[in-house]
Amino acid sequence: MDVLTIVLPVFVMLALGMTCCRLKLISREGMDGIKLLATNIMLPVVLVDALGTAEYNTTTLLILVVMFVQLMIALFAGYLLRPVIGGSGKYLPFLTASFEGGMMGYPLYMAICGTAMLSNIATLDMANCIFTFTVYLTLITAAGKGKSTGKDLLHTVLRAPAMYGVAIGILLGVTGLLPKLASSSVGGIYSALVSMITTPVSALILLCVGYDLQMDKRVLAAAGKSAAIRLILQSVLLAGVWFILSRFVSEREMLIAIVLYAFMPPCFMSPLYAVEEKDKAYTSTTISLYTLISIAAFTVLTVVFN
Repeated sequence: MDVLTIVLPVFVMLALGMTCCRLKLISREGMDGIKLLATNIMLPVVLVDALGTAEYNTTTLLILVVMFVQLMIALFAGYLLRPVIGGSGKYLPFLTASFEGGMMGYPLYMAICGTAMLSNIATLDMANCIFTFTVYLTLITAAGKGKSTGKDLLHTVLRAPAMYGVAIGILLGVTGLLPKLASSSVGGIYSALVSMITTPVSALILLCVGYDLQMDKRVLAAAGKSAAIRLILQSVLLAGVWFILSRFVSEREMLIAIVLYAFMPPCFMSPLYAVEEKDKAYTSTTISLYTLISIAAFTVLTVVFN
């Protein structure tokens, strides 16, 4: 029953999102508005609170380094495996590397471990944020346009509220300002405000994910190969990450975060940087397929750890 309590609400929200799309209960413009509310306002608050109350030590730095190296290996492997996919293969590296923490990792992790433990997966996601807004953006922009300027990349970074949430959260955590605030006389007010803003975030994000689950039959074969490549590659890399990090972390919630994060889909913004329609369809369908894999991994983890 505990497993069903965790898993069923996730599936219901995904199904509700799919229903809203199929029956046109919510327009694309309306869903985009919900997504902006969840990811540009609510999620940054979640990140500030999670990272602002996290513990920072040498283990945190080790996690950052290990995860960044993992991302670079996945990216390099994607370049090597491009011939397997064929025409759309130039976008494979961006589907083997990067993780969708905000739209998938955080809500699923909160479903298993709760909001109070979110700093675990947020710590893993720090390296992904750095990677995504530097190496990833530079290369995927070059793949689509043939070049990328520093001004364009800076503009993209400055428009990403999640980055501000990460940066402010780390600053408040390292300086100890947020823990002091939370334990002060106004700590109750702070907790109530954060709870009011962040409580709906998981449901809204999962609603958006379900709405965007779409398969394009024209590219299903290539997308299926790409999803399989990512699954195998990330499983191998997970073994390496686990071998290193399990020596330094033993908390159940952190170990869940490590495994769950490894099975998250690639960055959801990948299709935005694909120029040709076939490439947009290929990246979108690959992400949708892998999202289903992520949900399956989440379900298995829930069974194993509960």
